Amino acid sequence: MHDYRLSASKKKEELRKLQVKIDQASYLTVISEFTLKEVKTHLTIGNIPVQVIHNGCNFSSQTVITIPSYIPPANFLFTIGTVVPKKNFHVLPAILTKNNLFLVIAGVNHDIDYKRKIEAEAKKWKVQDRVIFTGSISEEEKSWYYKHCTAFVFPSLAEGFGLPVIEAMYFGKPVFLSSLASLPEIGGNVANYFLNFDPQHMQEVLEKGLHENKSTTRSVEICQRACSFSWEKAAQKYRNIYQTFF
Repeated sequence: MHDYRLSASKKKEELRKLQVKIDQASYLTVISEFTLKEVKTHLTIGNIPVQVIHNGCNFSSQTVITIPSYIPPANFLFTIGTVVPKKNFHVLPAILTKNNLFLVIAGVNHDIDYKRKIEAEAKKWKVQDRVIFTGSISEEEKSWYYKHCTAFVFPSLAEGFGLPVIEAMYFGKPVFLSSLASLPEIGGNVANYFLNFDPQHMQEVLEKGLHENKSTTRSVEICQRACSFSWEKAAQKYRNIYQTFF
């Protein structure tokens, strides 16, 4: 429903096919309260039982880290995702104007026009030399960027869950998120939020958040939040559901 590339008729058809699956289901699970709200808004679930089961954190103490091909020459902000408008990456260059941070954007480019828009914003704010697109990266390289970044920034407009958020938090990194969709549900009270995308507001949120998140105690709290999202917990919840059928 939030994919700008889909026409109204295509969205209607996708909803129709999904409704058929729901009508055949004995039980529904969704990955966030936000997703549940979206389902109830656009589809009919009737008396079918439904449960929110959050995704887990993919990282652990056994996570392998590999040095990527591009290493920023100075402290940097990191973000990752398919380069499309709903990720809202074009608002990020403005937050580099009052610091010397680099911005590393990792992810496959699915919209060349949108990438050009991000580049135009970087040029507008005279920070084009500090905005870097890496393209697709491996899981091991992604881990390196999470571990070494100053902070993780994610101004997305539509996320059903937001797995990169807990991945960054696993490394104890400050995260700066939009206040939209599922992100407040995932980031909780350890995240920093952009309440709007006015450049001055975003700059202030970043500056304040970086200052407040310097302590080791805060880093531990952020990591603990990430670890509360467990695949073991999720698996047990799914198992409990399956057992009700037998």
